[in-house]
Amino acid sequence: MGDTKRGRERKGMGKRQQRREREVYRALRADDEPPGSFAPDEAEISIGSD
Repeated sequence: MGDTKRGRERKGMGKRQQRREREVYRALRADDEPPGSFAPDEAEISIGSD
């Protein structure tokens, strides 16, 4: 069976749906993170004074 335009369009719709689902999943996972979880440690900060 040959490649058809409709088949390519349907595959594209499936990929777009998967991308949307991944974005929603990541957004929900980001909401679950406690605030300040990405704050750098004080030991990593160097302002120039020793």
